[in-house]
Amino acid sequence: MGSAFVFPLSDNGIEVNLWGTWLDREIVDSCKRGFHPKLKKPLPDRVSLYYSEELEEAVDGADFIAVAVTSEGFSPVLKRLVSVLEKPTPVICLTKGFVEYEGHVILPSKCAQNMLMKKFGGSNFMWCSVGGPVKAVELSRFIPTATVFGISDNSLIRVKDFFSTPYYRIVVTEDINGVELCSAFKNVYSMAVGVCDGMYDVKYPDNYHNFRAMVFTQGVLELLRIVKALGCSPETAYGLGGVGDFHVTSSSGRNRLLGYKIGMGVEPEKAYREMLEEDLFPEGYNTLRLGLEFLKEYGVFSKVDFPLLVMLNRIIFGQINLKDAVEDFIINYTG
Repeated sequence: MGSAFVFPLSDNGIEVNLWGTWLDREIVDSCKRGFHPKLKKPLPDRVSLYYSEELEEAVDGADFIAVAVTSEGFSPVLKRLVSVLEKPTPVICLTKGFVEYEGHVILPSKCAQNMLMKKFGGSNFMWCSVGGPVKAVELSRFIPTATVFGISDNSLIRVKDFFSTPYYRIVVTEDINGVELCSAFKNVYSMAVGVCDGMYDVKYPDNYHNFRAMVFTQGVLELLRIVKALGCSPETAYGLGGVGDFHVTSSSGRNRLLGYKIGMGVEPEKAYREMLEEDLFPEGYNTLRLGLEFLKEYGVFSKVDFPLLVMLNRIIFGQINLKDAVEDFIINYTG
């Protein structure tokens, strides 16, 4: 996604320094040879490429910085970034998930706010969380996309101008927490839709829409309950960052694929490891565990209100039979 992000920026005449972490050297090598291995095309001419050891040079003089790493890598990458920043700089975050930081499970913006305020003080937190729905390959192919940006205050409304193009449309909200919660949990609930697909797709292709609708709708309901319980805007859950992102991710993508494998009968940890070996990282696997910790810490989790989360946790981490967990969910279903 970090690489796909450069296309609308470049189309708006903005020069981009694209930096790769210590895990991205092969991707940077390939891009320098003129071909992005995952987007399957060259990057725009306005993009300059930097290796992991060139971070200070990459961010020097930047008007804003976009961070697009996994939630597991967010804290170490941000810590390194903050160490080389010489002044407060607006940060645009594409990370989706939860962060383990100083013994707590928190949202990426809270982790960043802590780090940035320690260095620059309390009045210099300029933050934008990018929600969905955006698939990187589609964005790089200029297929029309609408997405939501959660900004820390109206002074950052200008970031919309950096990215908006005829094919990339942006809705702005100040509900950062709502955007981040939906971005995280939609990956989790997309695994549930994938489980449904894996259970029925082979035997009854295109003929299990009733159950799929039941699972999808329950995912939407639980997204809404999470957002409302934590004091965020219900409109975020109903909009692009909630239902829209959930729809895209449950239709295709890594998290849906992990659920599909599990629904086919593959042991969950084995399915997860197989995907990692194929260089596919399904964020929902760890987000399920961390998300439950997060909800319990804030006192908003209950088995009655979140039966789909309960089902997934029992299947993936509870070592319970897949069929039994799904049957319990259906029998006890109340919407």
